[in-house]
Amino acid sequence: MQYIFYFDQTRCSECGTCVVSCKDWNSVKPGKVKWRKIYDYDTKETGTYPNITFRPLVFSCGHCDNPACVAACPSKAITKREEDGIVVVDRNKCTGDQSCISACPYGAVQIADDIQETVNPAWNTTHPAQKCTFCLDRILDNNKPSCVMSCPQRALDAGPKEYILQRYPDAVPALEVEGFPDDIFNGGHTLPNFYIKRK
Repeated sequence: MQYIFYFDQTRCSECGTCVVSCKDWNSVKPGKVKWRKIYDYDTKETGTYPNITFRPLVFSCGHCDNPACVAACPSKAITKREEDGIVVVDRNKCTGDQSCISACPYGAVQIADDIQETVNPAWNTTHPAQKCTFCLDRILDNNKPSCVMSCPQRALDAGPKEYILQRYPDAVPALEVEGFPDDIFNGGHTLPNFYIKRK
């Protein structure tokens, strides 16, 4: 089974509620690290007034079929769970190599600073890698991720791939949507599990 995210470009207003909710639920303090981000790209807004087209893009981690971060991590701190396909970081195993950061084409894996988090003595490095966990704690409790539940426009959903594709038959893989970053890593494709209803 593979859990995926669904994003409806026709409903999102880029209010940022999902970004704040993600930080709040996962205790990510204010600072440079954001597990869910609002992306800017060249063709987000096209046309001239009054005929403007706005194409928002809000993304966290693709929990990819072929995650580049997993392949790049020398300490095996990043793994893809077999039971649900969610990619997780064991922060206690991370050695601070940061090859996962340069490997990820989406900037999903990040490192905090001293202002954003205090150092944990159990860690092998000052600030280990961190990223979206798909709110695994909530999933294991039969709840949806915090970003999904907080969206006032209901532009986000998440769940098993079969459920999402059946519920949203107009959803397409993110790689088919203009403005979405390329997924090429070392000549292969990461294949993010992120589907979008295009505007």
